Amino acid sequence: MGSIAFGIFYVSILFCVIASVVRMVRYANAPLHLRWELYRGSSVYEQSDWLTRTHVSFGEKLKSAAQDIFLLREYYHRNRGFWYFLYLFHIGLYLLVLWHVWLFIGAAVYEVPPFWGLVWGHVSTALIFIGGIGILVKRMTDEKLKVYYPRIHYFKWVFILVTLAGGFYAVYFFFGGSISATMEYVRSQLAFELEHKLNPPFFSALHVLFVSPWLIYIPFGHIMQLFFRY
Repeated sequence: MGSIAFGIFYVSILFCVIASVVRMVRYANAPLHLRWELYRGSSVYEQSDWLTRTHVSFGEKLKSAAQDIFLLREYYHRNRGFWYFLYLFHIGLYLLVLWHVWLFIGAAVYEVPPFWGLVWGHVSTALIFIGGIGILVKRMTDEKLKVYYPRIHYFKWVFILVTLAGGFYAVYFFFGGSISATMEYVRSQLAFELEHKLNPPFFSALHVLFVSPWLIYIPFGHIMQLFFRY
């Protein structure tokens, strides 16, 4: 299983990079109105008097975009109960991505990593898990939200939770809840030691297999179009 996980994971990374580059090139070559005005009814250019209006500065636009992206402002105003879980999920996701970056950097920097590294990872995972469960329940029970999501969307959220649970199990139980053991494993992966690549622990290999589909999905996710078009 180790060699299969090894192959699938690195093929999915390669696919993610190539697909992302292709999508960015397609956005760059598309006419401006196709590149930016993705949703009907969202463009100021559809208003006949837009030229005569007072236009906001670039700084104000940047501030507004930051509030929408990092604070999820529209969800806060339109559906407060849903926003709480959505915000927990996104904060946890940002923290978990940064935690992985810290792991890679720390593998080359630390002899003995600080204990708070493990706390960071667990808190991030917990925030995503709580937020993810809340989002799933809200989308299944809120009549206003249900109409916007097909059934396959619910499978995606269940798969997210299963992937998180697999990662938590691999770190907490296989590595005994030790940040030093976790970072040592990351160090061996970065050193590309084939023994560790081809014969990983079972649950680490299983977690990698669960992560691989997300790498394939990311370039086509609706969230990524926000970044690709820039």
